[in-house]
Amino acid sequence: MVVLIGVLIYAAYADMRRYKIPNLCILAGMAAGLVTTFVSVSFVGTAAALVQTAVIFMAFYPFYILGGLGAGDIKLFMVLSCFLQGVRLIRCLLVAMLIAGVASVIKILIFEESRQRFYYLGRYIRKAVLTGTFDTYEVDLSQKKSVIRLSVPVLASVILMQIS
Repeated sequence: MVVLIGVLIYAAYADMRRYKIPNLCILAGMAAGLVTTFVSVSFVGTAAALVQTAVIFMAFYPFYILGGLGAGDIKLFMVLSCFLQGVRLIRCLLVAMLIAGVASVIKILIFEESRQRFYYLGRYIRKAVLTGTFDTYEVDLSQKKSVIRLSVPVLASVILMQIS
């Protein structure tokens, strides 16, 4: 777990500084996770971790296509799937999403920019429901205060798992 926390600390630092998680960090994390799983569980555990990684990718990639998640966020989830198995992985992802949700509500309350984006999203959803048409959802990437980076909630989730 120390290796995972180290990878996540670096990923969160890079994400906060440059809005990008280096692929080398992701690859090193996945390799370390698979080796750790192989040593502590077995070859079967490593195969299960690879299957989990594929499932995570397939489950979250549509959210990337829609603009709801960044590629780095999905890759971090894939790193988690190399270290954590089954219920522990699901619990970690759920706690990370809960932390991100709380952070989102706080940002909406604090920043006008976030409230404007939330209002825009509400109008977009309302139009889509009423008309059945989907326009391009315009996201202004220059509005950095509104962005929720999942690297920090993922790190917090893993740390909380270690405490409990």
